[in-house]
Amino acid sequence: KVHSMTGIGQHYVVDAIARYRQHYPDVTFNLSMSNRMPDLVHEGFDVSIVLAIDLPDSSHVSQKLGTTYSIVCASPSYVKNHGIAQVPKDLLDHACLRLVSPVIPLEDWTFDGPNGKENVIITHSPFLVDSVDAMKTAISNDMGIGILPVHAAIKGLRSGSLVRVLPDYRLEELSLYAIYPSRHYLDAKIKTWVEYLRSSLPEVLADHKAVLKTRVPLSVVES
Repeated sequence: KVHSMTGIGQHYVVDAIARYRQHYPDVTFNLSMSNRMPDLVHEGFDVSIVLAIDLPDSSHVSQKLGTTYSIVCASPSYVKNHGIAQVPKDLLDHACLRLVSPVIPLEDWTFDGPNGKENVIITHSPFLVDSVDAMKTAISNDMGIGILPVHAAIKGLRSGSLVRVLPDYRLEELSLYAIYPSRHYLDAKIKTWVEYLRSSLPEVLADHKAVLKTRVPLSVVES
């Protein structure tokens, strides 16, 4: 029985399960997705896959699987009609869509960029939602500029339906963890599953970061 936060479950974990079962077809999965840190013992989960800046103190065992971050995106039409933000403070002149998330601040958007950390406080928004996929839909429908985790943005960036805003900036780096109750008496299935995630996810994350280095010229978007 596996728990995963919703976004990484949809974009990473289900794909990883499919690939894992090609090697271990007899292993079955019961996957539950929610944006919280479950009580592994009382809820009966063998392992939880979570995204966090830091993990709270716990008696559980954690294995770091990789790192990722979030970026700011808009639709090509929005950029054409409203222009592009060049530095974080320019976002205050745009319709900023806010994502309710356990790992992304609602109002305090903190960027790592050429000049170190820069903060922008977004106190007003025409749209607020607690679903990453709903945020992506809102951005694609020209509602404004919003934050998306890389795993949610990558398909739209590849197809051209999304444009990365502030390509020299990213939000605070997040770590991907596998958490399980105890190192002792660890079931062989859980051990091989966690080892598979540790060996395969870094390659997927690296591929996504490579895509982010390929920029769409703004002159093309704005023409």
